[in-house]
Amino acid sequence: MAPLAAREPLQRVTSLAPAKVNLSLRIIGRRPDGYHLLDSLFVPIDLYDELTVELLPLMGAGSSTIAVTADGIDVPSGPGNLAYRAAALLLGAVPRPIGLTVHIHKRIPPGSGLGGGSSDAATTLLLVNRLLGAPYGTEELAAMGAQLGADVPFFVHGYPARVRGVGEQVAGVGNGIGLALVLCWDGSILPTRAVYSQFDVSLTMGQGASNMATFVSGSDASSEWLVNDLEAAAAQIHPNLVSLKATLMEQGAQAALMTGSGSAVFGIWPDATGAGKAARRLREQGMWAEAVQTLERSPALED
Repeated sequence: MAPLAAREPLQRVTSLAPAKVNLSLRIIGRRPDGYHLLDSLFVPIDLYDELTVELLPLMGAGSSTIAVTADGIDVPSGPGNLAYRAAALLLGAVPRPIGLTVHIHKRIPPGSGLGGGSSDAATTLLLVNRLLGAPYGTEELAAMGAQLGADVPFFVHGYPARVRGVGEQVAGVGNGIGLALVLCWDGSILPTRAVYSQFDVSLTMGQGASNMATFVSGSDASSEWLVNDLEAAAAQIHPNLVSLKATLMEQGAQAALMTGSGSAVFGIWPDATGAGKAARRLREQGMWAEAVQTLERSPALED
């Protein structure tokens, strides 16, 4: 019998990693360590990166190895990549050495506030956990995710949720959110830290800490809760955000908002057909635009 090849695949799985939008994002305080406390409505959308994770046997003694590759948009391949760090968290608890590869087909633009890096990290946690025989439950994976970034626990849970604290408090909103959206991005990358540093609480003083409860109960119109406290700060760094929102409104959006800490914006359309037509018109003008719909559940949670 021929000997086993040194790097013959042991197991492999592929899944989609969704982007997200923040339909509401309020900054309600600050911890003593400087981290901002938020109260936000996160919703996954059907714009995806695609991840393939493969476990490989390692012959002989040694430590686990991780390799991350990507196509599409350029991303770091080592510890600077959140997916790499997510894999390292899980493999650090495995008693035997394992070789792991993560390949990412990127479609979610980086630095846009759409959560692509965080979604890749969460999906890596979910997929590696699955290949290892699911030794960790969702809450344990979410706690690991909180070590990587504020958005990662939301993507581990993978459903529309009210997210509070520094991202570690994730609670499903309990009702369906079916929205047709158009995303628009001008290619600018806004570092999250820079936007938060620019944030001035006086810009939103007097608006109330959060009116999310009225949305969750379905008793209020979108104009009452569609707000992002970081938008004014981001616009000070990147004034074109104002023009992007105006462009979406001119194309027929019912409302428009920046997502996360920017720099992508989204508009809400009455239906998917209208959103699709608007996105095509924007692309014809040379802009990056995608018509998307909100999701009830991340594909990474499927068996």
